[in-house]
Amino acid sequence: MQRTTIVLLLSCSLFAQKRALTHQDYDAWRGIRNQQLSRDGKFLAYALFPQQGDGEFVVRNLTTGKEYRESCGQTPPPPRPDFSQPEEAPPQPRGITIAFTRDSKYVVFSTFPLDADIEKAKRAKKKPDEMPKNGLVTMELASGAAKRVDRVKSFHIPEEGGDLVAWLEEPAKASEKTSALVVHDLSSGSERKVDGAASEFTVSKDGKAIVYATAAGVFALDPTTSTAATLLNAKGKYAKLTWDENQDKLAFVSDGGKLSLWDRNTPAASEVASADTSGIRKGFAISDTANVAFSKDGQHIFFGCAPAPKADAKKDDTPADEKVSVDLWSWKDDYIQPMQKVRATSDRTRSYRAVYHIADKKLLQLADTEMPELTPSEDGQWAIGGDDREYRAMVEYDTRYKDSYLVNTSDGSRKLMAKKHVGNIGWSPDGKYALLFDGHDWNTISVPERKTVNLTSNLGVRFWNEEHDVPGRPSAYGPAAWTKDGKWVLVNDHFDIWQIAPDGSIARNLTQGYGRKNRLMFRYVRLDADPHDRGVDASKPLLLRAESYDTHDTGFFRASIGASDAPSKLMFAAKNFTAPIKAKDADVLVLTASTFNEFPDLQLTDMNFRELRKVSDANPQKSQFLWGTAELVHFKNADGVPLSATLYKPENFDPKKKYPMIVYIYERLSQGVYGFVEPRPTHNINPTYYVSNGYLVLEPDIVYTIGYPGQSALKCVMPAVETMVDRGFVDENAIGIQGHSWGGYQIAYMVTRTNRFRAVAAGAPVANMTSAYDGIRWGPGIPRQFQYEKDQSRIGGSLWEYPMRYIENSPIFQADRVKTPIMMIHNDADDAVPWYQGIEYYLALRRLGKEVYLFSYNGEPHGLRRRPNQKDYTLRLQEYFDYYLKGASKPAWMEHGIPYIESHPGPARGTAAESESP
Repeated sequence: MQRTTIVLLLSCSLFAQKRALTHQDYDAWRGIRNQQLSRDGKFLAYALFPQQGDGEFVVRNLTTGKEYRESCGQTPPPPRPDFSQPEEAPPQPRGITIAFTRDSKYVVFSTFPLDADIEKAKRAKKKPDEMPKNGLVTMELASGAAKRVDRVKSFHIPEEGGDLVAWLEEPAKASEKTSALVVHDLSSGSERKVDGAASEFTVSKDGKAIVYATAAGVFALDPTTSTAATLLNAKGKYAKLTWDENQDKLAFVSDGGKLSLWDRNTPAASEVASADTSGIRKGFAISDTANVAFSKDGQHIFFGCAPAPKADAKKDDTPADEKVSVDLWSWKDDYIQPMQKVRATSDRTRSYRAVYHIADKKLLQLADTEMPELTPSEDGQWAIGGDDREYRAMVEYDTRYKDSYLVNTSDGSRKLMAKKHVGNIGWSPDGKYALLFDGHDWNTISVPERKTVNLTSNLGVRFWNEEHDVPGRPSAYGPAAWTKDGKWVLVNDHFDIWQIAPDGSIARNLTQGYGRKNRLMFRYVRLDADPHDRGVDASKPLLLRAESYDTHDTGFFRASIGASDAPSKLMFAAKNFTAPIKAKDADVLVLTASTFNEFPDLQLTDMNFRELRKVSDANPQKSQFLWGTAELVHFKNADGVPLSATLYKPENFDPKKKYPMIVYIYERLSQGVYGFVEPRPTHNINPTYYVSNGYLVLEPDIVYTIGYPGQSALKCVMPAVETMVDRGFVDENAIGIQGHSWGGYQIAYMVTRTNRFRAVAAGAPVANMTSAYDGIRWGPGIPRQFQYEKDQSRIGGSLWEYPMRYIENSPIFQADRVKTPIMMIHNDADDAVPWYQGIEYYLALRRLGKEVYLFSYNGEPHGLRRRPNQKDYTLRLQEYFDYYLKGASKPAWMEHGIPYIESHPGPARGTAAESESP
């Protein structure tokens, strides 16, 4: 008895030392990014960025445990979504780059401007090209000695060569378009700035050649002698400096519409093609913006051709206020006007692939406006061409279809391979087969015969997602993988991996049915990160990641191509293990392991996974806070379907107490039970924050019946809630629910059918499916019809086919039944769900005298992006739920609103902006 009392006192003391999370704690939480191992496996480097403020790079000696840290500036923003989907997208802005030298003596990483410098420049109203620039740091690994370099546009180190780094300096003036090329010897510290301003450069793998382009030509620098050879001496703009795989040849293009080739055994480059070269279609010219690529054997160069620029039209001197500005929406358009607008930039710069056969000195433009897509085989002898013109309008209400052709690159001839199919067709490494998933089965198409063989229809299991519950075609269980020799293709059923001969003659269950028997979902893990060699090495054991279908525990197994034994277990636990990264030349792996209350710090192991050793500590401050636990709970929906939910409970949970509970919904969510949820502001509730502050959070799975999405949600969510209430620790009068987008819609629907919730928060909900059906997803510019006929909204047909389904599933037609307070967020620049959907629901509820609040953050899209807005809404969401579920004081905005003139203050009285006369 005395011992029990002491334990309880110590436990209470421990909790007393911790405190609940507050909104002020978000900024300091740090995330690990871009972890890299040196080739010898002796050093680990990664970036550590807080949510707000400056980050640092960490370099750890894995033998001694000693760490070196260098500031790397403000967290780089994530790239904005690109809805235009160009055939050959331009390179993304450089992000975090970490590179070890071949001999593992040095590491180089990119840096970003300091947070204080950026804020200072913003206050000074600097133009974008006048803002602080990126830089780099070089570090000697033995001593940790670091050198910082400012104003670095890009850098490269040789993959297989010596200890050097080359970089382009950012122009000193915004008006300058080219940069100085600097070559730095890491061993001696010597540095050379190459004469002339460079626009682009590349470093050979062996480090013996640095090729760079200036306005005067293209040059090759030998860093060992500091001598530069002239490869091409002519004024112009040169781009896309591209090596072949063996680094024996280099190709590039110019703004004059020319393709040039340099063989390293020759002193100079030679022009091999231009706009006048036979084989280029009439009206086309070689593009200087399209990607250049060699076939794997280096004998074929693939590049882009684009319509030749038209002569400048006569200048229009019509005054701006007299010009006509109009869009015509024609029923014959391939794409509607909003889609054309989104795609305009990529369409103006679109190119069509051509090939130059080096041995034959022959050029052929293979793609054109009739067949714009082209994917060559690795050997360059064949290509797969895609033509979607016949089906472009169907993307508005169905999905994207296309016809695919087998293209002979030696003569450009085309023969139909597959008619009206979905998805891409991929190549086998040997170029003898193409692979296609048709929505149910995997199929190969032999080359050049074009014979189609269904590989999986007779294997007794399904290879399409059996839990697919939307009207469109189901997806495969992950991508397929080929062995390097092209003899086997590896495909997944729900649980196991199969190795199948591409002619269909042999099919073996690689995992021997162990996955299905034990309800483990096996997936192949690729450890070799070489982008030039993507095949599976059949001579080596395969690493498989496994996840329990029932518990979501994860781990790793080992198997082999052609083996008759079941996979051997290496490690398995009640955690979420990520796929590891391997050191190229050593038996060293790094991965992360997480649970809800365990941050995914980096863990070190070997190929046998004998033990895990933690080698990072990103957030030591976590020990200061009350956290929580996550567990799977099981229930049945109203139709008797067994389902799961994740229940998050406070760290000091007492089953004898009654807790307020918030339900968060979307679709299936229980698979995230072992996910660490970083405390951060957003447009959704943060489970970590809420359980730290005394709430229960429930995330139930939802399954659907086509045609009845609203009712389906109700049939799943309410039984999950009642299951929790029956356990006795939920305050029945303090249950709330929150969701965004699809989750927001389901909540808006449910409150017209149930009064079970004390308060709800619905983000960006569709309130009226009859008007949303013919709305626009403004991000990609696409009509929303597909959403209802084939996708997430799950109606299963058009508005005129199923009018009552649209009405019955629309909350607005039952708005008079709502008795629950509703808080909504719907931003005026929403690029997915039209803003008017939130307005329709708000106006209907307001007209009916219902308690409703609608937050609309100006200029924000579907999800909040600006951090001040994220913080603001996160606070208001907490105030709202605290008031209704915890009895906290009513916030002023709920009592009095926020008048427009307060949130949008105008000029002071008496100024010239005053419009009224005295």
